[in-house]
Amino acid sequence: MLFADTAPGRGCDMRQRAPYVWFTLLAVLAGVVLCLAAGCGSAPKQQASLPGGKKAAVDPISSFPEETAEGRPDINVATYRLSVGGLVTKPLSLSFIDIKALPSVERFVKLPCVEGWTRAAVWKGPRLSDVLERAGVRKGATTVVFASPGGYTTSLTLADIKSTDPILAYDANGAPLPEKEGYPLRLVAPDKLGYKWIKWVISIKLIKGAYEGYWESRGYSNDAGAKGR
Repeated sequence: MLFADTAPGRGCDMRQRAPYVWFTLLAVLAGVVLCLAAGCGSAPKQQASLPGGKKAAVDPISSFPEETAEGRPDINVATYRLSVGGLVTKPLSLSFIDIKALPSVERFVKLPCVEGWTRAAVWKGPRLSDVLERAGVRKGATTVVFASPGGYTTSLTLADIKSTDPILAYDANGAPLPEKEGYPLRLVAPDKLGYKWIKWVISIKLIKGAYEGYWESRGYSNDAGAKGR
Protein backbone atom coordinates (compact mmCIF):
# COMPACT_ATOMS: atom_id res chain seq x y z
CA MET A 1 0.00 0.00 0.00
CA LEU A 2 1.27 3.50 -0.76
CA PHE A 3 2.65 5.42 2.26
CA ALA A 4 2.40 2.30 4.43
CA ASP A 5 5.84 3.05 5.89
CA THR A 6 4.57 6.25 7.54
CA ALA A 7 4.09 5.33 11.19
CA PRO A 8 1.89 7.28 13.66
CA GLY A 9 3.65 10.36 15.03
CA ARG A 10 6.21 10.33 12.22
CA GLY A 11 4.70 13.38 10.63
CA CYS A 12 3.86 14.17 6.98
CA ASP A 13 7.33 14.44 5.45
CA MET A 14 6.66 15.28 1.76
CA ARG A 15 10.34 14.71 0.93
CA GLN A 16 9.82 11.04 1.79
CA ARG A 17 6.40 10.82 0.15
CA ALA A 18 7.31 12.64 -3.07
CA PRO A 19 8.48 9.57 -5.03
CA TYR A 20 5.26 7.78 -4.15
CA VAL A 21 3.15 10.77 -5.14
CA TRP A 22 4.87 11.00 -8.52
CA PHE A 23 4.45 7.27 -9.03
CA THR A 24 0.73 7.55 -8.31
CA LEU A 25 0.30 10.51 -10.66
CA LEU A 26 2.15 8.71 -13.46
CA ALA A 27 0.02 5.60 -12.96
CA VAL A 28 -3.19 7.63 -13.17
CA LEU A 29 -1.94 9.44 -16.29
CA ALA A 30 -1.04 6.13 -17.92
CA GLY A 31 -4.52 4.82 -17.19
CA VAL A 32 -6.12 7.86 -18.78
CA VAL A 33 -3.96 7.49 -21.89
CA LEU A 34 -4.82 3.79 -22.21
CA CYS A 35 -8.51 4.53 -21.75
CA LEU A 36 -8.48 7.18 -24.47
CA ALA A 37 -6.56 4.89 -26.80
CA ALA A 38 -9.18 2.21 -26.28
CA GLY A 39 -11.98 4.67 -27.01
CA CYS A 40 -13.60 4.56 -23.58
CA GLY A 41 -13.70 8.33 -23.26
CA SER A 42 -16.83 10.12 -24.40
CA ALA A 43 -16.81 11.82 -27.80
CA PRO A 44 -19.09 14.56 -29.14
CA LYS A 45 -22.33 13.24 -30.56
CA GLN A 46 -23.04 13.44 -34.28
CA GLN A 47 -26.29 13.74 -36.19
CA ALA A 48 -27.29 10.83 -38.41
CA SER A 49 -30.23 10.69 -40.79
CA LEU A 50 -33.13 8.31 -40.38
CA PRO A 51 -35.83 7.41 -42.93
CA GLY A 52 -38.54 10.07 -43.11
CA GLY A 53 -36.15 12.97 -42.61
CA LYS A 54 -35.65 12.37 -38.90
CA LYS A 55 -32.30 12.84 -37.17
CA ALA A 56 -30.68 10.88 -34.35
CA ALA A 57 -27.81 11.79 -32.02
CA VAL A 58 -25.20 9.08 -32.49
CA ASP A 59 -21.65 8.34 -31.39
CA PRO A 60 -18.89 8.45 -34.01
CA ILE A 61 -18.02 4.90 -34.99
CA SER A 62 -14.38 5.79 -34.36
CA SER A 63 -15.28 6.17 -30.64
CA PHE A 64 -16.44 2.55 -30.36
CA PRO A 65 -13.87 0.56 -28.35
CA GLU A 66 -12.43 -2.29 -30.40
CA GLU A 67 -13.72 -5.35 -28.56
CA THR A 68 -12.90 -8.78 -29.98
CA ALA A 69 -11.95 -12.18 -28.64
CA GLU A 70 -10.40 -13.35 -31.90
CA GLY A 71 -8.51 -10.49 -33.58
CA ARG A 72 -9.48 -9.08 -36.95
CA PRO A 73 -9.95 -11.71 -39.65
CA ASP A 74 -8.76 -11.08 -43.20
CA ILE A 75 -11.97 -11.12 -45.25
CA ASN A 76 -12.01 -10.71 -49.02
CA VAL A 77 -15.39 -9.13 -49.76
CA ALA A 78 -15.20 -10.31 -53.38
CA THR A 79 -15.24 -13.96 -52.24
CA TYR A 80 -17.20 -13.50 -49.00
CA ARG A 81 -20.18 -15.82 -48.47
CA LEU A 82 -22.80 -15.92 -45.72
CA SER A 83 -24.09 -19.45 -45.21
CA VAL A 84 -27.51 -20.10 -43.71
CA GLY A 85 -28.15 -23.74 -42.83
CA GLY A 86 -29.12 -26.26 -40.21
CA LEU A 87 -32.85 -26.73 -39.67
CA VAL A 88 -33.93 -24.88 -42.82
CA THR A 89 -35.80 -25.98 -45.93
CA LYS A 90 -33.55 -24.06 -48.35
CA PRO A 91 -29.90 -23.58 -47.32
CA LEU A 92 -28.46 -20.30 -48.53
CA SER A 93 -25.02 -19.12 -49.60
CA LEU A 94 -25.16 -15.36 -50.05
CA SER A 95 -22.44 -13.12 -51.50
CA PHE A 96 -22.02 -9.58 -50.21
CA ILE A 97 -23.73 -8.37 -53.40
CA ASP A 98 -26.65 -10.71 -52.67
CA ILE A 99 -26.93 -9.33 -49.13
CA LYS A 100 -26.91 -5.70 -50.25
CA ALA A 101 -29.61 -6.51 -52.80
CA LEU A 102 -31.97 -7.64 -50.02
CA PRO A 103 -34.53 -5.16 -48.65
CA SER A 104 -32.81 -3.14 -45.91
CA VAL A 105 -33.81 -1.08 -42.90
CA GLU A 106 -32.12 1.75 -41.05
CA ARG A 107 -32.54 1.81 -37.30
CA PHE A 108 -31.18 3.70 -34.31
CA VAL A 109 -29.91 1.11 -31.82
CA LYS A 110 -27.68 1.39 -28.74
CA LEU A 111 -24.81 -1.04 -28.22
CA PRO A 112 -24.38 -1.70 -24.47
CA CYS A 113 -21.15 -3.43 -23.42
CA VAL A 114 -20.92 -5.70 -20.39
CA GLU A 115 -17.96 -3.51 -19.31
CA GLY A 116 -20.34 -0.61 -18.68
CA TRP A 117 -20.02 1.66 -21.71
CA THR A 118 -22.75 2.26 -24.29
CA ARG A 119 -22.54 3.60 -27.86
CA ALA A 120 -25.37 4.47 -30.25
CA ALA A 121 -25.50 4.41 -34.04
CA VAL A 122 -27.87 4.21 -36.98
CA TRP A 123 -27.37 0.75 -38.47
CA LYS A 124 -28.38 -0.39 -41.95
CA GLY A 125 -28.86 -3.86 -43.35
CA PRO A 126 -31.43 -6.59 -43.92
CA ARG A 127 -33.60 -7.82 -41.08
CA LEU A 128 -32.41 -11.16 -39.76
CA SER A 129 -35.99 -12.45 -39.82
CA ASP A 130 -36.18 -11.76 -43.57
CA VAL A 131 -33.04 -13.82 -44.19
CA LEU A 132 -34.40 -16.67 -42.08
CA GLU A 133 -37.70 -16.52 -43.94
CA ARG A 134 -35.86 -16.93 -47.25
CA ALA A 135 -34.12 -20.01 -45.90
CA GLY A 136 -37.35 -21.41 -44.44
CA VAL A 137 -37.25 -22.31 -40.77
CA ARG A 138 -38.07 -25.97 -40.21
CA LYS A 139 -40.35 -27.23 -37.46
CA GLY A 140 -38.46 -27.92 -34.26
CA ALA A 141 -35.86 -25.16 -34.65
CA THR A 142 -35.56 -22.99 -31.55
CA THR A 143 -32.16 -21.30 -31.70
CA VAL A 144 -30.00 -19.44 -34.23
CA VAL A 145 -26.22 -19.86 -33.91
CA PHE A 146 -23.87 -17.29 -35.44
CA ALA A 147 -20.18 -17.81 -36.22
CA SER A 148 -17.24 -15.71 -37.43
CA PRO A 149 -14.03 -16.75 -39.21
CA GLY A 150 -11.99 -16.86 -36.00
CA GLY A 151 -14.32 -19.34 -34.32
CA TYR A 152 -16.27 -16.85 -32.19
CA THR A 153 -19.88 -17.93 -31.77
CA THR A 154 -23.02 -16.71 -30.07
CA SER A 155 -26.74 -17.38 -30.34
CA LEU A 156 -30.23 -15.96 -30.13
CA THR A 157 -33.46 -17.85 -29.66
CA LEU A 158 -36.15 -17.52 -32.30
CA ALA A 159 -38.31 -15.96 -29.58
CA ASP A 160 -35.62 -13.29 -29.02
CA ILE A 161 -35.44 -12.62 -32.74
CA LYS A 162 -39.19 -12.22 -32.97
CA SER A 163 -39.29 -9.73 -30.07
CA THR A 164 -36.16 -7.66 -30.82
CA ASP A 165 -35.97 -7.80 -34.66
CA PRO A 166 -32.16 -7.86 -35.16
CA ILE A 167 -30.36 -6.50 -38.21
CA LEU A 168 -27.43 -7.88 -40.20
CA ALA A 169 -25.69 -4.53 -40.59
CA TYR A 170 -23.19 -3.52 -43.26
CA ASP A 171 -23.49 0.27 -42.75
CA ALA A 172 -23.29 2.46 -39.65
CA ASN A 173 -24.12 6.18 -39.45
CA GLY A 174 -24.48 6.44 -43.21
CA ALA A 175 -21.11 4.88 -44.10
CA PRO A 176 -19.79 1.35 -44.64
CA LEU A 177 -19.18 -0.52 -41.40
CA PRO A 178 -15.50 -0.14 -40.42
CA GLU A 179 -13.40 -3.30 -40.48
CA LYS A 180 -12.87 -3.15 -36.71
CA GLU A 181 -16.64 -3.13 -36.21
CA GLY A 182 -17.25 -6.27 -38.21
CA TYR A 183 -17.27 -5.38 -41.90
CA PRO A 184 -18.76 -6.71 -44.04
CA LEU A 185 -21.54 -7.96 -41.75
CA ARG A 186 -22.30 -7.54 -38.06
CA LEU A 187 -25.28 -8.65 -36.01
CA VAL A 188 -27.15 -5.76 -34.39
CA ALA A 189 -29.12 -7.24 -31.50
CA PRO A 190 -31.38 -4.65 -29.81
CA ASP A 191 -31.70 -4.93 -26.02
CA LYS A 192 -28.80 -7.41 -25.85
CA LEU A 193 -25.30 -6.93 -24.43
CA GLY A 194 -22.45 -6.45 -26.85
CA TYR A 195 -21.11 -10.01 -26.81
CA LYS A 196 -24.26 -11.01 -28.71
CA TRP A 197 -23.40 -8.45 -31.43
CA ILE A 198 -21.09 -10.81 -33.28
CA LYS A 199 -18.78 -9.25 -35.88
CA TRP A 200 -17.71 -10.63 -39.27
CA VAL A 201 -20.69 -13.01 -39.50
CA ILE A 202 -20.06 -15.82 -41.99
CA SER A 203 -22.43 -18.50 -40.74
CA ILE A 204 -26.00 -18.71 -39.46
CA LYS A 205 -27.25 -22.10 -38.32
CA LEU A 206 -30.64 -23.08 -36.94
CA ILE A 207 -30.70 -25.78 -34.29
CA LYS A 208 -33.04 -27.35 -31.77
CA GLY A 209 -32.29 -26.61 -28.12
CA ALA A 210 -30.06 -24.11 -26.35
CA TYR A 211 -26.54 -23.11 -27.40
CA GLU A 212 -23.77 -21.43 -25.41
CA GLY A 213 -21.32 -19.38 -27.44
CA TYR A 214 -17.79 -18.19 -26.71
CA TRP A 215 -18.56 -15.95 -23.71
CA GLU A 216 -21.71 -17.75 -22.64
CA SER A 217 -19.75 -20.99 -22.17
CA ARG A 218 -17.40 -19.00 -19.93
CA GLY A 219 -20.11 -17.95 -17.50
CA TYR A 220 -21.79 -15.00 -19.23
CA SER A 221 -25.59 -14.90 -19.35
CA ASN A 222 -27.04 -16.65 -22.38
CA ASP A 223 -29.94 -14.20 -22.30
CA ALA A 224 -27.67 -11.13 -22.20
CA GLY A 225 -30.66 -8.87 -21.57
CA ALA A 226 -29.85 -5.15 -21.61
CA LYS A 227 -33.24 -3.50 -22.03
CA GLY A 228 -33.22 0.09 -20.78
CA ARG A 229 -29.46 0.61 -21.03
